[in-house]
Amino acid sequence: MENQVILSKKNCHRAATVRQIEHPEYGEWLFEWRGQDLGGNMMRRDYAHIASRPGFGDSIVIYDNELSMWEILSWKYEVNLEELWEAAYNAFYSTSFVPDERATQYIRDYEKELNSDLANMPESEKERYITKYKDWVRTLFSKHSRIMSAMITGPARFPTRRNEKANNSYDASCREFREWREKALKAIARRIEEAKPSEQRKNEEWMRLKRSIYSSACTIKGINEGTERGYNKALFVSSIYGKVETYAKRGDVATVEKAIAYVRELNKQSSIITERHKFFKLVEMAKVVCKAQEEKTNKEDVEIEFEGGKVVKNFSEDRLQIIFPGKPDSETISKLKSNGFRWSPRFMAWQRQLTDNSYYACARVVPVTVEQLKTA
Repeated sequence: MENQVILSKKNCHRAATVRQIEHPEYGEWLFEWRGQDLGGNMMRRDYAHIASRPGFGDSIVIYDNELSMWEILSWKYEVNLEELWEAAYNAFYSTSFVPDERATQYIRDYEKELNSDLANMPESEKERYITKYKDWVRTLFSKHSRIMSAMITGPARFPTRRNEKANNSYDASCREFREWREKALKAIARRIEEAKPSEQRKNEEWMRLKRSIYSSACTIKGINEGTERGYNKALFVSSIYGKVETYAKRGDVATVEKAIAYVRELNKQSSIITERHKFFKLVEMAKVVCKAQEEKTNKEDVEIEFEGGKVVKNFSEDRLQIIFPGKPDSETISKLKSNGFRWSPRFMAWQRQLTDNSYYACARVVPVTVEQLKTA
C-alpha cells in the first residue's frame, strides 16, 4: 500500500486504530498503547499493547516484537516529533540502560505539551510555533547527549568536570526553552485578543468583571447573613472597588456604569456596598479620564530627531516611540528593554506608554533630553 504506515515503537503511543497486514479482512481495531502491564522491577517495567474490535468482543495482545505485523489507520493526534526519535535515543544513550524507553517517554511528553499548546491556537500561528518548538527540543536532546552517567559508561577516568559543564549547559537551555514557550504563548494570546472585534473584547471583559463582582458579592452576602464566618467584609468591598477603579482609570465609562448598575441590583438582595461608598463616584472619575484621553488623542504627533533615529510622541496611541532606520546594536536593544521599551511590529518602533516616566527612560537610551520631550 502506497501510504501504509507500519506500527512501531516510535509511533505506537499515538496510534488510534490499526489493521492486521496479513488479515485486512478482519477490519479496523482500536489500539490501546501499553494496555497490559507485564510486570518488572524498579529499573524497568514491561508492557504489551491491546487491539480490540468494538461490537465483536474480541481483543489481541500485541508485544513489541509483533508491532510490524500491523498498519496504522488513524492517529490520536497528527502533530508529532517522530523525526526527533533518533536524536532522543542518542540523548539518553550514555545516561540510561534503556535509552529507547527514555527517548519514547520524552517524545511523548513533548508531543502532549505541543498538541496542548496548539489546541486553541489559530492556524496562522501554528506552523511557526511548531517549527520553533521542534528546534528547541532538538537543541535540548543535543545538549543532553553530552551528559554521561558513570553507571553506564563506567567509573574509570570519568570526566566529572566536563560532565558537570554539560549538565549546567543542559539545565540553562531547559530554562531558556521554558521562558521562550511562556513568552511565545503570551504573545500569541495577545494577538488573538487584538484580532477580536472591539465589541466582542469589551463584552468578554465585562463578563469577566461581572463574574468577579458576583463572586465577592456572594461572600459579602454570606457575611451579612452569618453563613460566612472568619471573613472581613471590608476586604471584599475593597476588592470590588479596586477592580472597577482600574476601568475608571482607563476612562472606560460604559464598563464602570455597568458595574455600578450591577452592584445596585445585587444590593436589592443584600447590602453589598452602601450608596455612601466612594465606589459610586467612580463613574465621575472615568468621565474625567475619558475627557483627558480625548484631548490627548486629538493632539498631533510630535517628532524629535536625534543622530541615528527619532522619538515620536504618539498621542493617538498613547505611546512614546523610538524609531531607528535599521536594527539597533545589541547594547542599545538591551538598554531599550531594561527601560521598559518593547518592539512593536505594527509601528516598527520601540515603544512604551506615554508618561513622564517614559521621558526619563527615553533619555537614558538615546541622546534626547527630558526637557526636550516634555516641552515638545
